[in-house]
Amino acid sequence: DTTEYDAELSMCYPVPLIRDEKIIEQPANYTTLTQRYSDEATKYITAAASSDKPFFLYLPFSHVHLPQFAGVDQIGKSERGYFGDSVAEVDSAVGAILNAVKVQETLSENTFAFLTSDNGARPNTRDTVHTGNNGLLSGRKGQIWEGGLREPAVAWWPNTIAGHQVIMDVAVTTDVFATFAELAGASLPSDREMDTISMLSILNITHAGKRGDARMVSAGGNTRNVSFFYQGCQLWAVRMGPWKAHFFTSPKPTFPVPQFQDYDVTVLPAGVDDVGATQDLQGTPHNPPLLFNLESDPSEDFALTGHDDV
Repeated sequence: DTTEYDAELSMCYPVPLIRDEKIIEQPANYTTLTQRYSDEATKYITAAASSDKPFFLYLPFSHVHLPQFAGVDQIGKSERGYFGDSVAEVDSAVGAILNAVKVQETLSENTFAFLTSDNGARPNTRDTVHTGNNGLLSGRKGQIWEGGLREPAVAWWPNTIAGHQVIMDVAVTTDVFATFAELAGASLPSDREMDTISMLSILNITHAGKRGDARMVSAGGNTRNVSFFYQGCQLWAVRMGPWKAHFFTSPKPTFPVPQFQDYDVTVLPAGVDDVGATQDLQGTPHNPPLLFNLESDPSEDFALTGHDDV
């Protein structure tokens, strides 16, 4: 039954689906996007394998971002409502894309895949079906608290990156640029400051495959020990090792943990968000800054004093 999905679709902006510079569908059918992206990606990988040339694929899924949809075959399959259905479909799509790599003999052990997200969930009191949950991390998408920023990442490269390991080092998404540049043997521009550091050393890479041979990658290299967090062009927080200093903060969301079994909620029209949305950009200044130790206090509940040396 796609009635509710279609009803929500009617409230969304009629955004187009574009190939190159040509509109091929408007409004885009949100229920088909994940599958169509996956199909296009697998076709691209298959073509790249037959050309015997290095390739790069960047695939940002539309879901599980709002508006929340899943394919007709996935609707109602999860125990987490629309959000769970959408997550399950993206999970399946990622598996299909990796399988497209695995079945190609020239690619199966010579392809580096990296999966992550750009922000935390944005749960609110009125909508527990369409959003995720940040667990013990405070804050939400759009905020500088850990719940808005901290994301897991998965790195995959058979026989190059060891499996079944958890790496606790900190990286940021801008580090993807330096990482792929190093793998490609390219130099970063020297005429500007760039906030990007190769992740190869923290990924414990023993060798980097290059079609036809293998070369060693430096196990030393740089690791990120400082991260800067901005709202717009304004610096709000800095992290160094376990320490995080907030120069500005927005109010933490105050609502109970969603009851995932209850899906009887009101669907929010496009452009309507929870009350605190506009407050995320209106920071409260702190001088001295609020200081937290994220190793002992990942929820950022207890600001510390007496650490002027930090």
